[in-house]
Amino acid sequence: MTQPGSQMRREIHEQPEAVRATLAAEAGPIRELTDRLQRQGTEYALIAARGTSDNAALYGFYMFGTVTMKMASTAAPSFLTCYDSRIDLKKTFVLGVSQSGKATDVIEVLEAGRRRGAVTCALTNTEDSPICEAAEHVLLTHAREERSVAATKTYTTALAVMHQLATLWAGRTDLAEQISLAPDLIAAALKLEDQIANRAERFRFMDTCHWLARGYNYATAKEASLKMAECCYVVPSPFSTADFMHGPIATTEEGFPCFVVAPHGRTLSGVREVVDALQERRAEMVILTNDDGLVKRGKIGLRLPDMPEELSPLAAGVVAQLLALHIALEKGLDPDTPRGLKKVTLTM
Repeated sequence: MTQPGSQMRREIHEQPEAVRATLAAEAGPIRELTDRLQRQGTEYALIAARGTSDNAALYGFYMFGTVTMKMASTAAPSFLTCYDSRIDLKKTFVLGVSQSGKATDVIEVLEAGRRRGAVTCALTNTEDSPICEAAEHVLLTHAREERSVAATKTYTTALAVMHQLATLWAGRTDLAEQISLAPDLIAAALKLEDQIANRAERFRFMDTCHWLARGYNYATAKEASLKMAECCYVVPSPFSTADFMHGPIATTEEGFPCFVVAPHGRTLSGVREVVDALQERRAEMVILTNDDGLVKRGKIGLRLPDMPEELSPLAAGVVAQLLALHIALEKGLDPDTPRGLKKVTLTM
């Protein structure tokens, strides 16, 4: 009999190789696409996605804005699928992200973008899926089949592609070359599993929590919340730490579980201030960080590897997956088959 969570755990551990395979196979197609974006003077990026893919899109939003210096937005597909908005998409790069390649509303955004003169690209794990017909360019995440309902390796491989799209579109080969570090950084993050498994019991009865981060890792907070909702049946709230201080911190009282993502980078000082405020309220903090001082301030400190800030969501995201896996197992749940969920969800 298959052990609960065994498929999810296997796929979590396949991520270093999945990222390595994706980077090797897609280097040429990514370069071809970014060269075109440069030649055509594309000025904007619009990313359409749902679920885990939407959280990967949020990372892309930050990368395009901060590295490529392009105005970027995550799409609201209903503008086109429900309200038939006539948005002018000239000079726009429209990227549709769907691990299954079957997300109907994402496909419709790509089709609308193509009709209106945008450069269009599908990012998917499923070759020859419907989304591939909707876009001019196709990029694949070579994660192989993902059987667990909770997406793991399709998320990190999508982040790797987003990183390369942004850095190469910007002509920042120095940043682009850093992606070679990603498989080893993920492997280092996986070494935290025993520590996570040994401490997961204290969250057996958790029914709500906050996930807090800022900048690139706001995507991590959103994805971690989704994983905990899917796998652990808790009601998590993801917040940018800046937004959190404008009201939601009032919900935090003594013992309230707060997971904080705080790697070195430009957002660290602001996140540290939120940690100060949470400590004053005696919140139960789990801190994912590579700052030695912050590691000691959480009830549980999870030491991330040292790495460039732009790559930190790939490692932090893996740690979040392990937390969701082991907390679910402590709750007696099977994260491979969350209740009421299917691998592919279609929306219009």
